[in-house]
Amino acid sequence: DTHNPSAASDSGPRKRKNQRQQAAPRSPSFLPQALSLLADAAGRLPLGEHPDALRSLIDTAAELAAFNVLAAVLGSRYHAEAVQDVIRALVPLVLSGAKSAARSSAVEFLVRKIVPLGADEEGEEEGIRKLVGYLPRLLAAKAPEKSEARGLAVEAIVEVVQAMEPLQREGFAAYLVAMSRGKAKGRLFAVDMVLAMLPVLLPLEIDDSGLQDGSWGLKCVQVLVERCSDSAGAVRARALTNAAHALDVLSERGVEVDRLQEVMKIGDMGLGELLRRRCIDDKAAVRKAALVLITKAIGLVGRPVDESLLAAMGAACSDPLVTIRKAALAAISEVFRKFPDESVTKEWLQAVPSLMIDSETSIQEECENLFLELVLNRVCQAANLKLDDDSVNLEELFPDGTLDLLKSICDGEVVPCIKRICASLGKKKKLRPLLASSLQNIITISETLWLRSSKPIENWTAPAGAWWLLSEVSSFAPKSVNWKFLSHHWKLLDNVGQEGKGKASSEGEPNSALWAVDRVSLLQTISNVSMELPVEPAAELAHSLLTRIENFDMNLSEVDAHVKSLKTLCKRKAKTAKEAEALIMKWVQQLINKAVDSLETYIKGTSQDSRGCSYNTPLTGKFKGRKEASTSKEMSEAVIAVFTVGSVILACPDASVQGIIPLLHTVITSGNPEPRPTMLAGGAVSFNEVAPSLYIQSWDTMAKICLVDDKLAKRYIPLFVQELERSDLATLRNNIMIAMADFYVRYTALVDCYMSKITKVLRDPCEVVRRQTFVLLAKLLQRDYVKWRGVLFLRFLPSLVDESDKIRHLADYLFGSILKAKAPLLAYNSFIEAIYVLNNCTGHGGYSESQSQSSQGSQSSDRGQTLFAIR
Repeated sequence: DTHNPSAASDSGPRKRKNQRQQAAPRSPSFLPQALSLLADAAGRLPLGEHPDALRSLIDTAAELAAFNVLAAVLGSRYHAEAVQDVIRALVPLVLSGAKSAARSSAVEFLVRKIVPLGADEEGEEEGIRKLVGYLPRLLAAKAPEKSEARGLAVEAIVEVVQAMEPLQREGFAAYLVAMSRGKAKGRLFAVDMVLAMLPVLLPLEIDDSGLQDGSWGLKCVQVLVERCSDSAGAVRARALTNAAHALDVLSERGVEVDRLQEVMKIGDMGLGELLRRRCIDDKAAVRKAALVLITKAIGLVGRPVDESLLAAMGAACSDPLVTIRKAALAAISEVFRKFPDESVTKEWLQAVPSLMIDSETSIQEECENLFLELVLNRVCQAANLKLDDDSVNLEELFPDGTLDLLKSICDGEVVPCIKRICASLGKKKKLRPLLASSLQNIITISETLWLRSSKPIENWTAPAGAWWLLSEVSSFAPKSVNWKFLSHHWKLLDNVGQEGKGKASSEGEPNSALWAVDRVSLLQTISNVSMELPVEPAAELAHSLLTRIENFDMNLSEVDAHVKSLKTLCKRKAKTAKEAEALIMKWVQQLINKAVDSLETYIKGTSQDSRGCSYNTPLTGKFKGRKEASTSKEMSEAVIAVFTVGSVILACPDASVQGIIPLLHTVITSGNPEPRPTMLAGGAVSFNEVAPSLYIQSWDTMAKICLVDDKLAKRYIPLFVQELERSDLATLRNNIMIAMADFYVRYTALVDCYMSKITKVLRDPCEVVRRQTFVLLAKLLQRDYVKWRGVLFLRFLPSLVDESDKIRHLADYLFGSILKAKAPLLAYNSFIEAIYVLNNCTGHGGYSESQSQSSQGSQSSDRGQTLFAIR
């Protein structure tokens, strides 16, 4: 039992595992005392006759960080033989990758004990001076590659070099220049070392000699610039980053801009061209570093900013990497902040507001803040401006670039993004009432200055973009908009618009389109502030709007604004919500009934003209002209009436449209090749040929009605798909494609079976239709209404090589960013099928989709079999 562990444990109490044992008393350390004694003896021992013993003593002292022993060795009579061994022993400690007290003490020992031995004094040996002079070169040659350790090595070398004499510093600078042209490891270290050496070579109180031709300060800066075009991506990125810091060093020392521009050149290539090339580099780190350098060096680029550099920065704002997009956003905004030229403003507005739909929240917030700072705050500066008696030129009154900025923000491509930015800023209560006051002041001053020059008011237009921006801002600052201001300009714009109709035939309306756009924005503003308006003026304005709509003689762009404003004003006029709904329904049905009468009259008239006897005496002279004018007016009224029905049905989905559906059906089916009863109204007329605008608007209005009536949608969606395939009107195909995208969201199951036919529009002959289709389908894919399955991926592929630059850019972004995240293996899994489809190979049985398309013609099949003979 004595050998049984369990028995032994039972014989006595079990000890706890965590029971504390009494710590044994620690014996005092005699190492410091021993090292002190060794230091005293080191200088007395005859170690010069025993080099191995001397080397062992130095290695032991370095390992124990006994610098007093090393100092004693250097102070002995045999120090000349010991210097090399001391340096050799301390280099590993100095270049260790971690910060420690021993490393700091080693660097300090080199600076205080080793470097002074190389001073040019009488009686010193030449060998020691050379040895000390080569010390920083030895450290540079043995420097580690890892970033953190390399940084510590650079710090140590700088401390050593600072303690050296000027001649020795220049010798090390020459070594760095040579090192920058060697291997990649050396070039990378030289780039970091050059930046650290600049403050040493260029004192704070620099004169022109510091950057003169042939000076080492200039050569070090040139090393950085040259390495920005290095063959290794890591070296290029590091050189660009360090060049940005070098500019700070040179600026602190008062180097003039002209001199900096000369220094930052590589041959004939200036800084702007260098930055442009690096912004489109294939390495992400290089692109980011280039954008950071642009932010620092924009003052050196000069005005005007090169358009190719602006385009490169704008393209970087769409980079797949978040860090690149952030850097590009900061860079192009810094350019815009310092140089608000027309070209810079245009590029900034094309690149930055679109980032509002970025997937990264921080980029969206930065986009909002920059738009508030660089655009809206600039506009606010015009709030307190007053018109002087001698003012003549409008541009001179406002801050530089304000009017150009307003004109640029209402560009069609950036309007959706700017609307989103304004809405987000308004919800966060960042839109100041001062902005609305400033826009009103701009419009008022413009009108006053125009009248002062004795010009007719009908030729005046407000500064472009002012009304539009006011319409976006007014919903968040309704109390800042003056009703007298709105009433005055509504009467002005409305009266001029009515008077212009009579002059349109004789004199033309050069400003009619601009006035129509301003009226739309003014109506939107009135709608936004309607709850702040007095009741009686609101009722009077509502009556005026209804009268204008009933005449069916407005520009189509104004109809939606009139309908929306009228609906809002009715809510303001009514005392209760129920009364408001009844009032809205009343005028909606009134408008629909008048639209039915107008469309029916035109269809009957056109049908009678087509069935007229061919042997009747043709009209001539003024009778023919009157007939044509009357027909044209009736067709215009019918088009506007149909468009108005589409607007009101979206504003009031419960309205009854049963009276106009048969008439719309007659128009949209008039182009069918099947024979139709000639006795029906419009039965023998092809409105596709007689009245294309009415034909297109009828399809649009039918689509709007289908969006609010699911039963009608089931009947007409197949007709939309059929018309999409066979129509020769690009405008109609484009509008139907937009309707199909809305249908896909509203009736996904009904439209999904037609996806193979819808995606054929991606190869439409019209570029606008192709681009619109691409954007709509991409949005559906992002929202997961459409999946990457079937032929969808294969239909999107040809867009990568489309004739249009815009479509190719969209395709690159879709495949490189969106698809890469959603389905990274889709291209890999569909590679074989893509080969068949892209080469029109329909003769092989390996791809069923290609077989299904064999009916398109034998020519493509023969071509595919010639390209591929896959067994």
